[in-house]
Amino acid sequence: MKVLEYIPALQEAGTREVVLVHVIDSKDITLIASGGQGFLGTVPDQEPEAQRQLREEIQHRIIDTRRALERQGIKVTVRTPVGSPGKEIVTAADTEGTSLIVIGSHGRSNIRDRLLGTVSEYVIKNARQPVLVIKRDRVVGS
Repeated sequence: MKVLEYIPALQEAGTREVVLVHVIDSKDITLIASGGQGFLGTVPDQEPEAQRQLREEIQHRIIDTRRALERQGIKVTVRTPVGSPGKEIVTAADTEGTSLIVIGSHGRSNIRDRLLGTVSEYVIKNARQPVLVIKRDRVVGS
């Protein structure tokens, strides 16, 4: 969500279209499908349902963002692929023909001394496009 604060500045620089990518981490699906006991294995028939639930939740959370951007005259495409987040972001950028990837650092990690999270590191190392990394605000005590 921190990344979205930069959209107006990007719009001033000529951005007319945004592709919002929220990857459903395949590890999360496995964990949900196994009832939280991912190390015990998954229930294969539960995975499609877990994936559907996650995709609906993401679409619901992102709808306000999409509407706000569209009101500002920006064309918005939403992608919710399933897989490894870094790989899926790079793939989406290539598929959509993006000119810039904007990504936040520290998505899930609270490791105090790390500059970037593993997803942003992967994207930086593997993307063909320039990557703008938005640092997350430091939380007191972290």
